Formats: sequence, C-alpha cells, structure tokens
Amino acid sequence: MLIRLTYASRATNGVSSQLIRDILDSSQRNNPAKGLTGMLCCNAEIFLQVLEGPRAAVNELYTRLADDHRHKDLTILDYAEISARRYANWSMGWAGAKQSNRELFLKYSCSDRFDPFSMHAEQIRGLLLELEDNVSAIKPPLID
Repeated sequence: MLIRLTYASRATNGVSSQLIRDILDSSQRNNPAKGLTGMLCCNAEIFLQVLEGPRAAVNELYTRLADDHRHKDLTILDYAEISARRYANWSMGWAGAKQSNRELFLKYSCSDRFDPFSMHAEQIRGLLLELEDNVSAIKPPLID
C-alpha cells in the first residue's frame, strides 16, 4: 500500500543553502533503498515536504523527522492512501519558495507569502502540482 504524507515545519535556526543540500544529499542517498520518493519546498523559515512510499517506510521516516533538531512544529497537513506516485522520478526533488512564486502562493492561500500552515490539504496539493515545474532533482546553488 502506498501512502502520501505532506507536512510542514518551522526551521529552528533558519534555512540555509547548505542545510537544503544536506537534506537533499541524505534523502537522495537513503530514500531509494526504502522505496521513498517526494519533494521538498522551503523558504528561509518554513519547510513543506511530501513523502511517498510504503506506509511503514513513510511512517518510520516521519518519526525520525519529528526528532530532528533542525526543525520544530511539525504538522501533518495531508495523509492519504494513493494508487500511484506523483514523484516517482525523484528520490527527493526541491523547489524553493522563491519570490517569483508569489502569484502561486496568493492563488492558493490568503496572502502572497509561503505559509502552508494557513492552507488546507486541497490548496497544498494544488500549489505542489504547480510548483512541480520549478522542481530540481539537483542541489540548490550555494548562495549563503
């Protein structure tokens, strides 16, 4: 049985390019063996992540993430059984919550700021679908 879990969290000490690279490196190294795929979207303060895969693997990873000191306030926004993966080609894709996406944020929420905590599951699914065009399976550039 496949599961898709979407959660948001707040960065404990902010999000740097190096932190994103570290998360992507770890995900891209470890996720394939566990049958996990997904996408990470973030800005300087907030993470939004989608995980897909077998129920046990998704739940195990989420439990580990809940203990990760790099973020806090983990909130499950959507958890559902799925018939097919949306992110099958990405052990972990990355989309930055860039200024250029402000129209998308406004389209799916009450403001043009990236704040998945203020959105319901259907809005987040729509936002993620449109952000897929901006996803990179490679690492973000170091800009810090």
